[in-house]
Amino acid sequence: MKIRITGTGLYLPPKIQKSEELAKIIGKPVQWLEKKSGVIERRVSDIDVDKMGAIAGHKALESGHCEVPDLIINASGVPKQTLPDTSIFMQKEMGFKGIPSFSIHSTCLSFITAFHNASCLLNSGIYKHILIISSDRGTIGRNFNEPESAALLGDGAAAVL
Repeated sequence: MKIRITGTGLYLPPKIQKSEELAKIIGKPVQWLEKKSGVIERRVSDIDVDKMGAIAGHKALESGHCEVPDLIINASGVPKQTLPDTSIFMQKEMGFKGIPSFSIHSTCLSFITAFHNASCLLNSGIYKHILIISSDRGTIGRNFNEPESAALLGDGAAAVL
């Protein structure tokens, strides 16, 4: 694939939930939680995926010296909502209108799948600047009765141009 990443952006929520705090909620020892998940702390967001994604997206555009992308791909595991598509909410949060956009939801592989699709679209010549945003807010849907999965999930967003 003859493409290159020209810009990157990141949003990490300021609120941190350490394993000690989560261990009390799920009723497991800290050592169990960290051994099973390998995670010591998680980020917890007070803002939704579209706002986190917009922050990361703007940073990617800024670092890539691009004002407006030709296409926006949302590569998230969990959407804000199904209809209309989450990518539209990200576009709106970024202050754009009328840019083609769509979402790819393939759980943990969403970013890789989006990157592959973007590569094909770039190589075809249809687009020149594609913004991929991966923004997830896994903490909002955690099931504390399933400690194995609740221990893994955190929030944040990243974007590449």
